[in-house]
Amino acid sequence: MSSRVISDYITPSEEIQAEDGEITADNLLDEVSLYNLYDSRESPEQNAERILSITYPTETLTTIIKRTTEKFDASTSVSEGAHIIGGEFGSGKSHIELVLYHLLSSPDLGQRWLNENDIDASLPDDAQTSALQMLNLDSDYDKLHVAVGDYLDIDAWQTGNPPGVHEIRDALDDQPTAVFIDEFERWFGMSGRAEYRDDNLGFLQNLLEAAGRDDTPLAVYVSLLFEEADVEAILPRTNPFRHDLSRRRDEKIRFLLHRLVGDVTDPDGLASLAQEYTDVYRNNGQIQLTDYQEMEGRIEDYYPFHPVALDTLMDKFSEQQGHQDARGLLHLLTEIFAGNYHKEDLILTGDVDVFEYTGWFRFIDGELVSKYLNDYHRLGEATSDDRNGERVFEPHVEELLNIVLLHSLARGGEEGANKRQMLMGTMRKGKNAHEIVQTFTEDVFGHAWHVFRINGEYAFDTDENPAARIEKKAEDIHKNTAIHRVERLVKDDLFGGHNNVHILNPVNTEQDIPDNKTLKVVVSLAAKRSYDEEFEALTTGQEREFNNTLVLVTPEKRSSVDSNTGIRELARKVVAGEELQREEEVLPDGFDDIHDQNYQNLRDRVRDKYGTVHTSTERGLFPQGLPVSGNADFYNATIKVVSPDSSQLRSDVEEAVEAAEGGGIQYQHLLNDFYRNTTYPTLTDERELTDAIQSLCQDEVVKVGTYFGQRVGSIGSDTVLVHGDYVQTVEDDDDDEPATISVDATTTQTTSSSSTASPGTDEAGGTTAEASQVFTCPQCGNELEGTKCECGFEFDASDIKEGKVTVEGGNTADLVKQFEELKDEVEDEDLEVSNTTRFPLMGEFDADDKPGLIDGLERELGIDSKIHTLHLSYTGTLDDDGVASRGLDADSLADHVTVDETLTISPEIPLSRDDLLNDVLLRLDVPDDAEFGVWMEVEKGD
Repeated sequence: MSSRVISDYITPSEEIQAEDGEITADNLLDEVSLYNLYDSRESPEQNAERILSITYPTETLTTIIKRTTEKFDASTSVSEGAHIIGGEFGSGKSHIELVLYHLLSSPDLGQRWLNENDIDASLPDDAQTSALQMLNLDSDYDKLHVAVGDYLDIDAWQTGNPPGVHEIRDALDDQPTAVFIDEFERWFGMSGRAEYRDDNLGFLQNLLEAAGRDDTPLAVYVSLLFEEADVEAILPRTNPFRHDLSRRRDEKIRFLLHRLVGDVTDPDGLASLAQEYTDVYRNNGQIQLTDYQEMEGRIEDYYPFHPVALDTLMDKFSEQQGHQDARGLLHLLTEIFAGNYHKEDLILTGDVDVFEYTGWFRFIDGELVSKYLNDYHRLGEATSDDRNGERVFEPHVEELLNIVLLHSLARGGEEGANKRQMLMGTMRKGKNAHEIVQTFTEDVFGHAWHVFRINGEYAFDTDENPAARIEKKAEDIHKNTAIHRVERLVKDDLFGGHNNVHILNPVNTEQDIPDNKTLKVVVSLAAKRSYDEEFEALTTGQEREFNNTLVLVTPEKRSSVDSNTGIRELARKVVAGEELQREEEVLPDGFDDIHDQNYQNLRDRVRDKYGTVHTSTERGLFPQGLPVSGNADFYNATIKVVSPDSSQLRSDVEEAVEAAEGGGIQYQHLLNDFYRNTTYPTLTDERELTDAIQSLCQDEVVKVGTYFGQRVGSIGSDTVLVHGDYVQTVEDDDDDEPATISVDATTTQTTSSSSTASPGTDEAGGTTAEASQVFTCPQCGNELEGTKCECGFEFDASDIKEGKVTVEGGNTADLVKQFEELKDEVEDEDLEVSNTTRFPLMGEFDADDKPGLIDGLERELGIDSKIHTLHLSYTGTLDDDGVASRGLDADSLADHVTVDETLTISPEIPLSRDDLLNDVLLRLDVPDDAEFGVWMEVEKGD
């Protein structure tokens, strides 16, 4: 925004201009009275030149002037000369009558004024005038005809009944005559004149009818508030011209600006300024106008006031019963003009200093203004000397308070300012709309006790906002309590409430991070340049054993959470709201909405601070970005970042096993090394290590127990891993030999007290011997208690069916009966089990697009493959249709929303390869740029 101000574009009118060129309201004629025309002392109303100089020739005034001059012009056929001028107090009725009075009373001066303003009319030279402001007449008249006759020097009307139409005509004796009657209704309605009501109504009707005759050169002007039904009833009978000033808003604006503005000294600059503001509105998506060109023109026409500001002030002044409308508004606008003349380039709604002009607005809505003052003093900080209660505000806060109050006046709790009005009341070139809206939502709404949200608008109300209850309660919440609430939010909300998530150096609680093999995510609320010292104190400083099980999540860069004032204040409100919900049985309407919004704001503010994930290495902490979009879970995002690369993990395992040479290394020792030694990648799940070992075993890089070059049945703690370089080739000959399980018969005693015979008992209910069998492991010789042995041996029903497992001293049917694991897999001693394997064997099958996924799986899967379980994950960006299908705004969010989804499909009947490709994947609706990962449990065909 340029440094230019209003004084660079225009000058004030002479009426409000002091000798030094500054603006003053001291000489402002903001109220005229017809009775001052007859004052013995000099008054502004008597100065025809001054009155005409401050008058703007509105359409209504021009129309009345032309009809008046035509009435007095004998060459025309116009006979109507009665005018009813209606409007509220201060709408300009008296001013119009005063202008007409001077035009007719000073025809030479008046004709020059008409010519200067291009009004095609000729004034009569010999008109007589009388102006009666009925509540301030020179004498106390009870009869209207007596008062008018006195002011027109017609002695015959001083006694007797009201004159009729012909008598009025004859008394004027063909001289052009103008009669102005102001404030008639109140004079007419006074109780002391009740007995003269008929006479007064009758004469007014006769006077209006006489003004409508072509043989009577009479013009009558009556100003009305339309408060007396009896007076209005005579109007249809006389058919006068009616001019309602209440509906001529444009005329009021022209009148006001004419009184305020002198010359436009830089019209080109003013046009450029109007375009500059309109361009600001065009470039802001939150201000959507139907006609920007019209707004540009209105800014020029309304200058120095923004159209929204002037319209708002006019609305609030003109709507009030008994208020002085344009009369009082003119004085206020002069003061606002003076206050911004050398300060701003355009007077916006927010520039109207409500606090400075409190007296003006109290008249409109005193109770609402008092509530505004309470919030004004609460939100502002006192100046050093606290002059007149002035306050210092954060940017935009005072302006936003002004805007909401002005739009709420006289309609508190029902009507207020919407987002567009708030932005147009504060926006200038170079100002950030998002910052303004954020200031309101975070620093005004909820802090101002009497500002409510109503149907998308924000309004002051005399009642107390439920947010104020929260605000008051929040003042008593300790800082540590607020921070502790943030800690709980981080753990329970952002990280999904996982037990292995911990806060680094928490407040109000002792830090208890267990030293075990489970992955532990430690979250810091403080941001530092380096976290090495904190992490060292947490690990080696506490003499932990499993140091490679900790990862640290921190705020992004140096943006702390616990020391952020805004976050702490929001947390105080959240704690306050929760305490009020527990303590109070009845809370104000809207309380839950405000509390929920406070929590959501706090959650969003905390989310925005994160983040970075640090994993430990032999060189210290290694930071990586934490990509979290939308409402994605922080825990899963952290796991995704930390999860080790499968190829690196294979390499580390191979290196460790190779270093053990021919003696090999037990699995439990290798696993512990990974959990202890920070030179290894951090495991998020033990399966990552076992999957790497499985892969190495199948690739004949590592021998696992008795397995080499094939899928490992299971890996036990004592399972020995030997590098392939140290595996004797003779062992390969034994790989196809079946595992032989030995069986020993034993006898156990069973006792029954039942009188009913059952298997294993005699008819008397005694005990019998029931034979059972003990099966021993073919690898270690220990008793099998299931289908898995601690030494690592494992088998299932498919092994029995395929002959990979035999029973020495018994049969496989007895083996199936013995163990529940096998019973679940067979029926009627007929082994009907699926030999399913994980596909792919390690990690996920990845594809960069949907066609690549389908093509790759078609190549890899056999024609007879049966898919029992499918895990499909994909990421991508939503287009218009994808955004709309999720209930979002497609116009603004298309191509700006990403998805990260996982589908798990476990059909009752396994899918064939073609079913998977054609009925599932081909029909899957995913973003065009989707990338895929998939693994499955597959039963391969023969």
